[in-house]
Amino acid sequence: MFKFSYLIGILLLVIAFITNPKEKDFRSEVEDIIIQEMKLDEEQNIVGEVLTSKLLQTVLWAVVRVDFQDYILCSFFELKIGERQVKFFGVFGQVIPISGKQELSTLKW
Repeated sequence: MFKFSYLIGILLLVIAFITNPKEKDFRSEVEDIIIQEMKLDEEQNIVGEVLTSKLLQTVLWAVVRVDFQDYILCSFFELKIGERQVKFFGVFGQVIPISGKQELSTLKW
C-alpha cells in the first residue's frame, strides 16, 4: 500500500524541481539587494530608480564573477567581487544569502 508520507515526499520533490531558482532569478535578487543598499535618500524619484537599475545591469555584471550551480532541486550561487564573495542558496523559488551578505552592503558602488 502506498503511504501518504511517500506522496507528500514526492510532492515536495516535484515542487522543489519546478520552483528551483535559475541564474536569472539570482541576478535579479542581487540587483535588488544592491539597489536597496544604494538608496540613501527616501525621496529618490522613479526616473532615478530606473536609471540606477539599468546602469547596474550593464556595469555590475561586467565586473562581477558569478558561479551558478544547478542541482535540479536547489541551486547555489557564488558572487565574487575581487577578494570578496557572497554565497546564496536557492530553493522553492527563494534566493537566500548564506554567507557574506554584509560584503554587498560594505561595497562602495
